[in-house]
Amino acid sequence: MNQDAYIPPPDTSNEEARLEELFGLQLLDSASELRFDRYTSLVASVFGFPIVLVSLVDRERQWFKSRLGWNRTQCPRDISFCGHTINEESLMVVPDTYDDPRFAGNPLVAGEPYIRFYAGAVVRGPGGHALGTLCLLDHQPRYFDEEHRTRLRQFADLIENEIAHTAHLIALKDAIADSAYYDPLTRLPNRQLLMDRLDQLLKLAMTEHFQVALLLFNVTGLRLINQSLGTGGGDELLLQLAGRLQSHCPEGGSVARLQADEFVLVFPAKNESHRKSVTREIHQALQRPYHCGEQEHYVGVRIGGSLFTSQGESAETLVAQASAAIRVSPESLTEPVQYFEDAHSDALSEALRIESCLKGAVAREEFHLLYQPIFSLNTGEMVGVEALLRWQSPALGEITPDRFIPLAEQGGQILPIGKWVRGEVCRQLQRWCLDPDWDISVAVNVSPAEMLQPTFAEEVLNRLELAQIPERLLRIEITEYSLVRNNEVVEQNLTRLRARDIQINIDDFGTGYSSLSYLRRMPVSSLKIDRSFIDSLPASEDGVTITRTIIEMAKALGLDQVAEGIENPAQLAFLHGERCTYGQGYLLSHPLPPEEIPALRKTTAGKAL
Repeated sequence: MNQDAYIPPPDTSNEEARLEELFGLQLLDSASELRFDRYTSLVASVFGFPIVLVSLVDRERQWFKSRLGWNRTQCPRDISFCGHTINEESLMVVPDTYDDPRFAGNPLVAGEPYIRFYAGAVVRGPGGHALGTLCLLDHQPRYFDEEHRTRLRQFADLIENEIAHTAHLIALKDAIADSAYYDPLTRLPNRQLLMDRLDQLLKLAMTEHFQVALLLFNVTGLRLINQSLGTGGGDELLLQLAGRLQSHCPEGGSVARLQADEFVLVFPAKNESHRKSVTREIHQALQRPYHCGEQEHYVGVRIGGSLFTSQGESAETLVAQASAAIRVSPESLTEPVQYFEDAHSDALSEALRIESCLKGAVAREEFHLLYQPIFSLNTGEMVGVEALLRWQSPALGEITPDRFIPLAEQGGQILPIGKWVRGEVCRQLQRWCLDPDWDISVAVNVSPAEMLQPTFAEEVLNRLELAQIPERLLRIEITEYSLVRNNEVVEQNLTRLRARDIQINIDDFGTGYSSLSYLRRMPVSSLKIDRSFIDSLPASEDGVTITRTIIEMAKALGLDQVAEGIENPAQLAFLHGERCTYGQGYLLSHPLPPEEIPALRKTTAGKAL
């Protein structure tokens, strides 16, 4: 026996991972706990040992979570017995330290606590790493039989259960904290954490005198996206959108998800040029197609903005102002972001009044229809009419469709309004069809939400059958946005309607996300060229190019073309020269009440434009 020598314990083979689990459990240097102290007392009485320790092996030390019979709270790792034990599979027993070359000269043998016997069972964490031991020490050599080893192992298992309980509590606490501050889907900060971060950024902005920009992103039609792709598909698109916002967030900025369909990005703006550059890049990134499965999809996003210090005074104020800007302003064609202005407060109040009056407007019979004639640009004859919805509110007066239709779509009122429109059109067609030679069709606008109703086509066909109206006299007008949803329900509705001789028009063509693949696959009859292109004819070279391209493309696909918004002879002459099929607009006829349509039909028969 060499009483001057000892062997320090080696590191474990997975030392860093072991320490990471140990530190994560937050047991080191923690207060004494009765649940561990009870075990050390019980083990001492069962085995009859003077010293019992629950030991945790740190990087440079061994620290005692619970101890009985030794006043020290820790000792260096390089002289610890437990440092050796954690390299074992389950237990380490040293019957007599004088006979073991690893410990004969150990200071803990030669001095306090004068260890002559040691037995330690490895205590592991929930991750399987050895954290320390439950160990027994004696001042005399001892015999430790198999039954003693089994019992010590069982007590060590109980200690492990207590540590696992600690891990569970930490995980539960972290989960609660996480749910309080982070969105569970995107893992972005939620509203509460955003407000905390934004408050800090605003305080810094006041001190350092820089501007803070807040952008609020509203995903238009999220409910329709979920109906179209399923919740899983909708979540996938939102994750992609969140990723694009994060990848374009400037240094010092933050991205958050406020609620299901709203995201926020805040950032310090160096100057106006920097702010515009950032917003332009983000807008372009969000306009790119998204992918779900093997399909491309487009997500409509409107952006409202507010600025500190020129406008907002607090985090809540900035968010409210951006929300107001996005709520009452249509998205600009030149600037991707609508920033808050004082006028938006009044506009928001008006929008809230319109929403309130809109509820029940159908039941109160406040709506009526006008019919705008559609003419053949070749013969000059009236070939159809478009049903235009008008609302005369007793409380608000006449409200134009561009003011109430978006609010109806947001609030879910568009479905009952759409049913009323189709019912009224059928009633009017019944009256017109008393003339056995009636051949003027009626085009009815249908919202994306209606197209996603599985029973839409059945409802339309049933109405026509009950009213005994020829199906060819009804046209359905949908937006490009309805098509790019790539939804099976939309396609089934359109296919069933087209099979029954109902024409399908694409309204406002050229302003959305058209794809030739959609036009070729869907049973489309005609394209309506948006009035924004017609307005600039024939002076604008871009307008001429776009309009001419749409006409030529439609002809190549075998589709009719309808130019809307014709208001002067120069526009009509250009469209006539391009051999556009049909046209409508104030130059040809204003929208008319239904009783004036038959007379106009007679006067235009055989009359060239």
